[in-house]
Amino acid sequence: MPNINDLLHRELERGVMLDALIFANLEWMPLRDLWVQLAGQGYFPDEKSKTFHLNGLEQRGYIERRSLRSGRADFELQMVRATVRAVDLHDGRIPPDEFVRF
Repeated sequence: MPNINDLLHRELERGVMLDALIFANLEWMPLRDLWVQLAGQGYFPDEKSKTFHLNGLEQRGYIERRSLRSGRADFELQMVRATVRAVDLHDGRIPPDEFVRF
């Protein structure tokens, strides 16, 4: 069972994710760029945590995801962006969510 510091760390990690996406003006961002931004803030989630964070943020309506595929090359690019709901959460226009801490 995670301790309170682990839970706080994860909430802050998701807050940093949303901050980065909001700062990108709600434009689509390659997922790998989001992980670089997170690392720049000192957060290095493993793959399982990344998936958990993304799924939770998407289910709560704070992010959208999509895949771009190249027709000729066998290449797929995962994209993500914040939603207006994420901005509302960040700016306090909707009640706080225990899943995210700014």
